[in-house]
Amino acid sequence: MYLQYGEELSGEWKSLCEIELKPLLNVNRRPYPEAQNLLGIHLAPVRLPNGEVLNVDITYSTENRGISITILSGDTTLIQVGGFKRQETSYDPNVIFITPNGIHVSAMVGA
Repeated sequence: MYLQYGEELSGEWKSLCEIELKPLLNVNRRPYPEAQNLLGIHLAPVRLPNGEVLNVDITYSTENRGISITILSGDTTLIQVGGFKRQETSYDPNVIFITPNGIHVSAMVGA
């Protein structure tokens, strides 16, 4: 997943971070045996330039290209979206939203 933010002075999108999706692990730190095709990250903290912290949760199935994205600010859900990537290598879905403190953020799932 690629996160960018809208830099207010320049009006340009600036790279915030890239989050690598990894095999999801159960409580024993082993891959789920019934879902070995699941990648994701659970509540990864991302700090914005204004000090806001977002928590990003992503699950992606390589079997059917299904994806679920949840982005939180504290206890508040800002984004919760599910869908399917058109192709394994496409850069979708792309979601643009505004944080509680007014930062524009783009979240895009890429290859």
